[in-house]
Amino acid sequence: MNEIVFSPGSCWKCENCAINNRSICRAASEEAVNELCRMSHLRQFKKGQVVIAQGDEAMMVGNVIAGIVKLTNMSMSGQQQIVGLLFPSDFFGRAYSDTSRFSYEAATDLTLCCIDRSSFEHFLERYPEIEHELLLSVLDELDATREWAAMTSCHTTMQRVAAFLFILSKRSTGRYCAGESHPGQAIISLPIGRRDIAAYIGTTPETLSRNIQTLVRKNVIRPIDTNHFELLDVNSLVEHSGESREDLEALSGVREA
Repeated sequence: MNEIVFSPGSCWKCENCAINNRSICRAASEEAVNELCRMSHLRQFKKGQVVIAQGDEAMMVGNVIAGIVKLTNMSMSGQQQIVGLLFPSDFFGRAYSDTSRFSYEAATDLTLCCIDRSSFEHFLERYPEIEHELLLSVLDELDATREWAAMTSCHTTMQRVAAFLFILSKRSTGRYCAGESHPGQAIISLPIGRRDIAAYIGTTPETLSRNIQTLVRKNVIRPIDTNHFELLDVNSLVEHSGESREDLEALSGVREA
């Protein structure tokens, strides 16, 4: 694992942070923000780099600032399985645990706000409002995981694909199409390869591609390149998911600021 150097910093990191109104930091007082600023350190990882390996000592926690983290689990048989994706404003790592149960890998180029785990645990003792916000975040993630598990077990492949694309549209980095044909439409970026996406939603790469092409033919999405799509009709995407807009919003894990 890359060695992390923790050093004091000025509060410009938190004041100008792109996700401070969506992460657990939004509950922080001015005093707590100043302390977080002193404790934290921005770190960048290239796509494919391992942030924390499964079974390693869990030395750091923090927030995803930019990019996407892939959580994987290696089974006893040696099979690797994707168990989750973390987006900007999501909390990574595990407080109060000496070792990491999963591997955290940069699915894209990545910027993380890293904090020494032990220091963060002491910080939570002094600032219960942050501990409360972290608990809410963990419970939201647990609810979303349970709902996703229910969806993958009883929904059609098209419904799972549509739901996954809707989640990506909500958890994107805020990029929008600036073309003349559909200005202001959201861009859906596939953060991992189609084989990994297929495994994550419980289908095959071929079936995944067929369902994406169906959405393209129905003018729900428009391909920009292999990994990017313009979202043309969000209402139709919701209809194809078999879920309500409200349930999909909850499943995306995006909480209002």
